[in-house]
Amino acid sequence: MTHPNAGAHPTLAEPADGALLDGLTPEQTQAVRHGPGPLLLIAGPGAGKTKTLIHRIAWLLQTRAAEPWEILAVTFSVRAAGELRLRLADLLGEQVARGVTAATFHSICARMLREHAVVFGRTENYTVYDQTDVRRVLEWLLSDQQRGRIQQALADYGQPAAAEVLAEISLAKNRLLTPDSYQRQARHTAAPLIAAVWREAELELQRSNSFDFDDLLTHAVRLLAGHPHRLAFYRQRWRWLLVDEWQDTNEAQSVLVCLLAGANGNVCCVGDDDQHLYGFRGAEVRNMLAFGERFPGHARIVLGRNFRSRAEILDAAVACVAHNTEREAKALIAMRGAGGEVRAIAYASDRNEADCVAAAIAQTLGSGMPAGEVLALARTGYATGPLQAALARAGVPHRVLGSLGLYERSEVKDALAYLSLLANPADAQAFKRAVGSPKRGVGATTANRVIHLARETHQGDLIAASADASAIDSLRPPAVRDRLRRFGEGLDRVRRELRDRRSIGHVVLAAVMLDGGLVRHHQHRRDTSVNPDERQDAERVLEDLRSLCRAAQAYAEQHLTDATLSGFLEQAAGLHAHEIAAGEPDRRITVSTIHRSKGTEARLVVLLGCEERLLPSWRALASPDREQLAEERRLFYVACTRAKDQLILTHAAARGGRPTGGPSRFLSEAGLIVPSQALAA
Repeated sequence: MTHPNAGAHPTLAEPADGALLDGLTPEQTQAVRHGPGPLLLIAGPGAGKTKTLIHRIAWLLQTRAAEPWEILAVTFSVRAAGELRLRLADLLGEQVARGVTAATFHSICARMLREHAVVFGRTENYTVYDQTDVRRVLEWLLSDQQRGRIQQALADYGQPAAAEVLAEISLAKNRLLTPDSYQRQARHTAAPLIAAVWREAELELQRSNSFDFDDLLTHAVRLLAGHPHRLAFYRQRWRWLLVDEWQDTNEAQSVLVCLLAGANGNVCCVGDDDQHLYGFRGAEVRNMLAFGERFPGHARIVLGRNFRSRAEILDAAVACVAHNTEREAKALIAMRGAGGEVRAIAYASDRNEADCVAAAIAQTLGSGMPAGEVLALARTGYATGPLQAALARAGVPHRVLGSLGLYERSEVKDALAYLSLLANPADAQAFKRAVGSPKRGVGATTANRVIHLARETHQGDLIAASADASAIDSLRPPAVRDRLRRFGEGLDRVRRELRDRRSIGHVVLAAVMLDGGLVRHHQHRRDTSVNPDERQDAERVLEDLRSLCRAAQAYAEQHLTDATLSGFLEQAAGLHAHEIAAGEPDRRITVSTIHRSKGTEARLVVLLGCEERLLPSWRALASPDREQLAEERRLFYVACTRAKDQLILTHAAARGGRPTGGPSRFLSEAGLIVPSQALAA
């Protein structure tokens, strides 16, 4: 199960080609050449952390300290993993780069659980539930009158929203709590009810041969902590770990890294406590501040040279974030020197703000600045809405980070439900969505009867149970029974083709082309509807389904004999990075929330809505926990440090037709002059 050289510990040696270190700062060089043992790399914004990580990987390979397959690089996002792979390929060549594992936490955990799913009562073909799937499970459990414990708890504690229950369970899982430990510790008034729902949800996901995203982390930790021989295997498999965005790891992620690395392992964690943004998701900044407690004897290197922002921009950002008391003090140097511009501008309303900013951006583009060097940010997606409309009116092409991608569109998710059911016939949520898309007259009651039949007589196989719909005596009318039978028989034919090792591209095409299925339904809408908007929408859906089939074919060609339907579904779920190729520069400006802008930079950055109750948010201002305000201040810091040359910060007296809270305190903390009377027209 191990590679031939997995146990080797070669001595570091000077590389034959010193060019690997050319262009690195002394601190970067020290980090790249760090030998065995834990290393905490504190990397300020624009400090070249990705370059440092890539050159460290290259150094390990060039000095024969590691083989490619012995290196695991963990990133916070799929986009970051894709960029890391691309830049590794540019430096090392594609063949060597492919040998290095570069992936997100959830992707790594999914791979572990594929190999050891039986430990948790699943098979290797398990499916991964997203938040929507889990919320539907919780809604069903909360409404099921047959669940006595839950119904009694509802009578005692009231009816919370499923989304509230889901948020509590998700945070508890990220802190590695169990239903029992959560019930003992939680301050939530309905903790006994939430724990009861959690226990039932665990059983339902196991019966459906599924995990949710949080389970991927928690069960991987349980796997390693509870099975020493498996932990030993993975430690031998990945002898060198590199972890990005360490400041935004939660308890489960940090424990996973500690287990894989060991107290004195070869782990390099990179982060910046001033860029800790995900406390609301359970991220623990103490993972950064208390690194030495988990890794005694570690080395610590600060990358404080900023190669992105002009001094005026960096100074303003640092002046603001310095108001946070619980942070690592660090000296940052703007290597590009002075010459930047920082302005705070007031507007009468968000409409004025949007029109003026759109006009300024259009003028900037007209003067020759590339569109890819313009970034417009706001605390929330809602706050970018007026600007998006103004950009459209001004004819300025733009892209919105985080807008619905192919796999997030409703009709494509319907198709993915068919595929999930093929990969995992026990998946009750996939069955409910697939059998209802398009409508076959199968409501919630009938779907639950089929699920019961599958679990009682077909070993959980919902495809077989659908094909055996005649066994449900109470199913009326006969037309519904016939449609359900044809649904099951059609999927069973596709499943046989999958077992016969037909390509993933062929299987996906066959699934969406089922008789009475998605393509036939939307073709009928396109060809027969008297409403031109409905015909146009049907054609849009058909094009999305064609795109899904093309994506499946591309996945199959990329992975060849390693291609699996489960692997394609994991890619669709956002678990794995797509192969990224360098292409033409984007001719659109970028609009984004601050959270989604991590990893971006631009010559001109416009930060909209710098107002009290928006940035910082009203929740942070109302909270007795001052850490929430500190996190908002870090958001402002991250937004400002995306800028290279120009930073424009705006605030409005009215937003959405209502008075705002006035200029954000962060503007004055940054040492900026805030206009107090004359408003820009």
